[in-house]
Amino acid sequence: MIKISLILLFLLSISLKIKAQNNEQKTQKDTLNYRPKKGWNFGTIPYVGFSTDRGFQFGGLVNSFNYGDGKIYPKYYQNLYVEVSRTTKGSGINQIFFDSEHLIKGLRFTADLSHLTEQALNFYGFNGAQSRYNPDFVNDENSNYISRVFYNYERKFTRILLDLQGNTGITGLKWLGAAQITNIIINSVDINKLNKSLKPSNKLPAVDGLYDDYVKWGLINDKEKNGGTISLFSLGTIYDSRDNESNPNHGVWSEAILAIAPGSINPENGFTEIALTHRQYFTLLPSTLTFAYRLNWQQTLAGKNPFYFLPYKISSIPFSTFVDGLGGSNTIRGILRNRVVAEGKLLGNVELRYKIYQTYWLQQNFYIGISSFYDAGYITKKSPLDLSLVPTADRLKYFDEHAANRLYHSTGLGLHFVMNQNFVISPEFGISLNKNDGNSAFYISVGYIF
Repeated sequence: MIKISLILLFLLSISLKIKAQNNEQKTQKDTLNYRPKKGWNFGTIPYVGFSTDRGFQFGGLVNSFNYGDGKIYPKYYQNLYVEVSRTTKGSGINQIFFDSEHLIKGLRFTADLSHLTEQALNFYGFNGAQSRYNPDFVNDENSNYISRVFYNYERKFTRILLDLQGNTGITGLKWLGAAQITNIIINSVDINKLNKSLKPSNKLPAVDGLYDDYVKWGLINDKEKNGGTISLFSLGTIYDSRDNESNPNHGVWSEAILAIAPGSINPENGFTEIALTHRQYFTLLPSTLTFAYRLNWQQTLAGKNPFYFLPYKISSIPFSTFVDGLGGSNTIRGILRNRVVAEGKLLGNVELRYKIYQTYWLQQNFYIGISSFYDAGYITKKSPLDLSLVPTADRLKYFDEHAANRLYHSTGLGLHFVMNQNFVISPEFGISLNKNDGNSAFYISVGYIF
């Protein structure tokens, strides 16, 4: 599969050169033969999904779009998303998301209320390869076994977010202003709770996890170890020329966001963070083949960003409940979730998307697509690590102080079921290209990752 995906990417580079020499294709229609939708359209399903990171997911979701008289289709007047779901690995999603460019005249209004719970959230330390990962520690059939939840801690994440965007007078260019309050509660994994439903032979041992060791060694300080509340204000600009937000065929979506957590109302004297993201979409074959890529750089510029907020992804549309990175279903598919946590990170995604079948059924527009992707990440600013309190034996066991900065990357394939261009179900399979970052992972999620 790795060879197939890389060959597709090579062919893609050739296709892009051909595309550049055929500018007349820009005037051709990039959408399939859809029938415009009117009024409210409800994508309501009992949700059964799967993620290597979270296990089987079950629950329900409603994704509703109001198309009004249909003149702006596939754009919408309002988008309401509600999800309540649980996973077999102890995660819980409770989310209400609303988005509209027509609720307030001249402004785009986005609101999100999320409560996310994790009985065993992945934690592999800081700075990627500088923190060693040993799969034997979580393999209960290996002599070096410690615990199946050694690389985990418990987290409860609650967010209230309001986002406004307005026109600048330049076509496609908007300003952004956002405010959010995020409460994060961190604890060690509750071993007793997890053991209640397990057979004696499968019970977890009562031992410290990596998170507990980091607290003991002072790598996570007492003020941060149990989480906290972050009040964050964001300012930025957005340029958007996509033909369709949820399922673009061509156009650009770029944004620059400065996020500030004022020291007067935040622990550790606050911090300032920057996030630059550029996404671009090319139609290689009208109505059929699209090339898409995303580049993202996020880095702490000043102050002390608490360890529990370092993985948080800043975006103008905070729809995703997978707020962590790098690694996992929304960033580098196929490597361990949260494998790369640092003060500064660079992310790149490349996708080739191909529509293979389209139909009109039950008064809805459907199509099926496949994709090939390559994901990569790189650390641009390491988090400081003072290992002076770490015993020598543990320092050799858990850290590689002289590890060279390297690429964290993966490749894979995806399948996409799309209704009315806006409601997307995406099974995807990714393979890590470095065994120290994981092996492979399978996901079923809502939407394209960008």
